[in-house]
Amino acid sequence: MIIPIETIEKAKQALGEQNAPLIAEILSLEQYDEANHKALCKFHDEHTPSFIYNPKEFNYHCFGCGRNVDILDAYMHSGKTYIQAVQALFKRAGIQYAFGEVGVKTHHQYAYPVPVYADNCEQAYAYLAQRGISAATAEYLGLRQDKQGNILIQYYDTNDVLCVCKVRPSRRVDKGKPKIWYLKDEKGQPYDNMPLLYNMNKVNASAPLLITCGEFDCAAAIEAGWINAVSIPGGDSNTQWVSHCWEWLEQFSEIIICPDNDASGEKFGKEIVSRLGSWRCKIAEVPEFLESDGRTYSINDLNEALVRLGKEAVLKVILAAKDSPIQSVRDLSDIEDVDLDQMDGLNIGIDGLDRELMRLFYGTLTIFSGMPGSGKTSFLYQIICQALHDGLNCWLYSKELPDWMSKNWLNFILAGRHNIKEYKTWNESSYYKVTPDAKLAIDDYYRGRWFIYRDDLSSDLDDLIASMTDVVRKYGCKLLLLDNLMTINIGAQENNELLKQTETINRLIHFATKYDVAVILVCHPRKLMNTSEVGMYDISGTANIANLAHRTISLRRVTPKEKEGEPNFNGKGYKVKPCKYDVLCTVIKDRIRGRASYQCGMYYDGPTRRFFTNEGEFHHQYSWDKTRYEEKPPYPIKDDESEVFG
Repeated sequence: MIIPIETIEKAKQALGEQNAPLIAEILSLEQYDEANHKALCKFHDEHTPSFIYNPKEFNYHCFGCGRNVDILDAYMHSGKTYIQAVQALFKRAGIQYAFGEVGVKTHHQYAYPVPVYADNCEQAYAYLAQRGISAATAEYLGLRQDKQGNILIQYYDTNDVLCVCKVRPSRRVDKGKPKIWYLKDEKGQPYDNMPLLYNMNKVNASAPLLITCGEFDCAAAIEAGWINAVSIPGGDSNTQWVSHCWEWLEQFSEIIICPDNDASGEKFGKEIVSRLGSWRCKIAEVPEFLESDGRTYSINDLNEALVRLGKEAVLKVILAAKDSPIQSVRDLSDIEDVDLDQMDGLNIGIDGLDRELMRLFYGTLTIFSGMPGSGKTSFLYQIICQALHDGLNCWLYSKELPDWMSKNWLNFILAGRHNIKEYKTWNESSYYKVTPDAKLAIDDYYRGRWFIYRDDLSSDLDDLIASMTDVVRKYGCKLLLLDNLMTINIGAQENNELLKQTETINRLIHFATKYDVAVILVCHPRKLMNTSEVGMYDISGTANIANLAHRTISLRRVTPKEKEGEPNFNGKGYKVKPCKYDVLCTVIKDRIRGRASYQCGMYYDGPTRRFFTNEGEFHHQYSWDKTRYEEKPPYPIKDDESEVFG
């Protein structure tokens, strides 16, 4: 349940000057000056009052520790959840509002956890104390103890319903042993675990939100006095919580990200800032080391900072969070030189191309072209399948095929020979179908990870980029494929078509760079007279399409004549050797590696619509298919040695 911020502000305005004494009463402020609305700060030690009411914002500001506290913060500090605090505010302000969803389990067929609590929390609280977390903070967060002495970490949704419960031993866990797991029912089956943010039901949507990378990091922030804190539900490589909590996150005008001090944390911070919006995100940097007694101690996260540095240092880290860099220029001296092997990206799944290209790097635009019938659709859809296999989410725009046909095409590639069946028509012509079980399994496995732009929506470039922006931010899509340029309305007239094409390419490059994703654009070639080989300047439209793109790649079908070869006149050997492949893939231009004209031959398997160059690629099982097959379909190529042409 999400309460509009405007309604909450209306309630504060209705209270007016009553906000000040009411907050003071709820917090039991010491040395409270009723005339000037000034008191000692509740959240840090001080002897001179610096906690002063701001009538414009309806909150108190501490000029000592920097905290802002409104009436909702005060209610939550007294033990209420956010929804309970809003209810109390609305009652005081005389605002009528329906809170019908409070306490309601809105997810049908969801296995809500049913924890069994111990009579006390002594063992859990003793361990938490070793981590600098007091019993008061533990109680505030609802940390409990089960009958085995483990800590129960309870996740509530915005309706104050317990939805997820994790279990952690109340002791230090040896390396390699389970440190945390989801609560299990009487049959030993884990309860369901939707990707909620920990403590989200006790967060003031009107105040800056702190996102930490662990429940005890969240507890450390609250221990230090920053109660508007949540934790991500799993490791920082799992960002499903962004899409699940999207509407809730959209309420916040300021978000502080506090990643762990490691490479994974750095990557996490970068991705989350781009998805939640750099204009409202800050990064809190935990000190990496502590020098003490001649020794150096490493500090990995906010909880370790609490233990080694104390509460004031933790609060200082949060308050000193830096704005995300959005300036239009950067000092070259501040830019690290990155080697290609350090750049992230996605694999194509064809060995020869992956060796040559290394990967389709994030932040780049790749142009694909080829004559009709060259296999562009199969090849590009196979790249999507490989991305899904590698755990990456994808977005597809296609006016070449309706959405159901694109789905059918992808299913064949994902299914493989084990999961398709051959059928015969009345005249003995063969055709193939993916098995119903495979279709269901594919749908279930990749649900929420592959998205296609709706057929009934506009093909305007602005609308496409808006959709791309939404899926990148909300669903974390890393591969975006547009098929093709000629079907996109770029707003061109007869007198400015080439200019608009250039603008389109620049916009796609800017998008790829801004969101650190790989973008592929399909561009058809001009009509070729004497050859079906697509070159640098054979792509239809402005020359800037190929010039500006980071890479340009083309496909062409091997002709029957090329497959036969050209024998010598004496009948011995060949003047031109036969080409055994079905399709040739040419890297026309590779600006990233400074190379060109690499060519790779590929075979094509009609039943599965897959390209392959060796037996491993032919038999490849995508991630949805966990079956261990005793027998493999016969490999159709006698000589599977891959070949490179120039």
